[in-house]
Amino acid sequence: MTMHRAKSMIDRLRPTPPAIDSSSDNAVPRRSRLVSLESLMSFGLGSDVNGGTISGPICANQGYKACTLPGIRVCPACYLVKYCSERCQKLHWQRHRRACTHSYTKDDWQPAWVVEKRIPMFRPKDVSTRYVWGDMPAIDVLRLDSNEGTDTQDMDFKICLAASGDIRNLIQTVNNLPKDYRGKCDVLMNDIDPVVVNRNLLILFALLGAGPSIDEAAELSTHLMYSAALPQANASYLQWCIDYVYGHRSEGDMSYRVALSTRGPGKIYSMQPTAGMKQPLEMLQSTFDLPTAIASMRRTYNEAANSDDHDRLLSKLVPSHRLAFKRYRDTGVLLPFSQNTRTFTQPNRFLFTSRGQWIPGNTSPLRGWDMSAVLESGARHAVDFATSSALREFAKRMKEFNIHLHLTQYDAKILSKGVFAGVLPAFQGPCFDRVDASHLVDGVGVKACLADWGPLLRKGNPCAAILMHSRSWHMNRPDASAQAHPRTVDWLVKKCYNMPGLQTNFDEMFSQGLQSPVLLHLVESLDAFYDNETAFHRYLREREVYPTMENLRLGMRHVHKIHPKRFGVPIGTAHQRLPDLSKDEFYRLFTLGGASLLVRFMEFEHAEAE
Repeated sequence: MTMHRAKSMIDRLRPTPPAIDSSSDNAVPRRSRLVSLESLMSFGLGSDVNGGTISGPICANQGYKACTLPGIRVCPACYLVKYCSERCQKLHWQRHRRACTHSYTKDDWQPAWVVEKRIPMFRPKDVSTRYVWGDMPAIDVLRLDSNEGTDTQDMDFKICLAASGDIRNLIQTVNNLPKDYRGKCDVLMNDIDPVVVNRNLLILFALLGAGPSIDEAAELSTHLMYSAALPQANASYLQWCIDYVYGHRSEGDMSYRVALSTRGPGKIYSMQPTAGMKQPLEMLQSTFDLPTAIASMRRTYNEAANSDDHDRLLSKLVPSHRLAFKRYRDTGVLLPFSQNTRTFTQPNRFLFTSRGQWIPGNTSPLRGWDMSAVLESGARHAVDFATSSALREFAKRMKEFNIHLHLTQYDAKILSKGVFAGVLPAFQGPCFDRVDASHLVDGVGVKACLADWGPLLRKGNPCAAILMHSRSWHMNRPDASAQAHPRTVDWLVKKCYNMPGLQTNFDEMFSQGLQSPVLLHLVESLDAFYDNETAFHRYLREREVYPTMENLRLGMRHVHKIHPKRFGVPIGTAHQRLPDLSKDEFYRLFTLGGASLLVRFMEFEHAEAE
């Protein structure tokens, strides 16, 4: 009944959108007559079987008559489920036994290639992969505490995310604004991939538009981002969003422009070439069913290369996290471990091609979020809670603050020229307080990025800066990485055998050679102890970055103020070159969070600001 009630309410309250004058230079604001529905009944867009929202772990005894009490007693074997009482724990054991006693929960679990005594098959690291979720931790691109300072509640900011693969950096940045922020903030989010841009547009509209409560919208958006399947009510609401956002698009127009109202004073704008929208709209209008989609997802996971890569990750995880990954891989739904998924009956068309093929990429929803905050929440399976919480905070701030989002789909170089020429009314000439060029440098080079975006930094802000990073600078450079050194394994063996009392443990590990998961992990971790600062500056000199900076009157920050030079290195330090993390911190940042030891960050500012 909840689903039908929600759909009926949506249909009754759907406004008649005004006609859009395609000849106008400015997009016409829409949804002006849509009343706020937050004071009305639920839309049924939550994650539980009745369409309600989930605020925390509930009792795992989810049988025919599901217990609805909060879970307070954690299972001491797997740490993945909680119960309201010992009685419910005993009643649920017959259902939970299979998962709790799975081989993944055993300390002596081994990857398939070890059990089968074969050489593992991994994807080459230089293979281009389409990451639909992002593959590195999110960044606060303003980092006001280290730049403009704490007295910034009345300042206006203009931010450019020149290659915004997903919305995590936006969320991280907005969620770190002062709680009493009263200024105006315009964020330009661009990506060359039309699927990425339109996915972001619809997720932001579903999250920030008036209608469902913020709690419902946050859970819906979490599933739109990470779950392969959706409940029928969520799929129906998404279809309404699609019809609303794209319903008055004219086929003859060369570009698509729209302005969408939010709960707050800000708006969501989008401007993109009409031709590029064909693929995402075909995906969203596809008709394949959920069994077809899930079968494709599982085929992708079970391919030999993907399977060994997945096992390689599992071998680095603690047992409870291995089992949580299995649950997500089996269901494709981001929910608490014990939560019933029977109402998730519709495919999430954001994550599949128009023919129902699973879009390859990073299959870990953990990557990109602060895993320390997730694990410290007390629930080891609480990624869904942490994600929903971050989205909820973001939506609340967008409701209260004067923040405008501008989504575009252009080549970054063309976009920079357009901004300089004043094509976008909100961004004209040197106006940006921050530019996040992401990893564009790996495609066009550092020089080109500086030439494109350096002249667009705001002149009056001494803290205005460009942030960029390179993932591939170390390729074909033996001096850049410990892993690339030809004598790495010999050096590691010697070091290990010289450790008193450890020779017996390492005998078995080294007897497996590079089939040993522990040895593979040790080799991967060697760069945590390798100083690549000199090699990186040699890379920059070879690409004539320093004369380019001088010509553009830019300087490279020796002390970073937005993001550390390397993951794991404290921000604001000039001389510390190596990560300084505890074992738990290393596990959370690199193993769970997906950070890379080889990625190098650069920050550039006006030369006079140095």
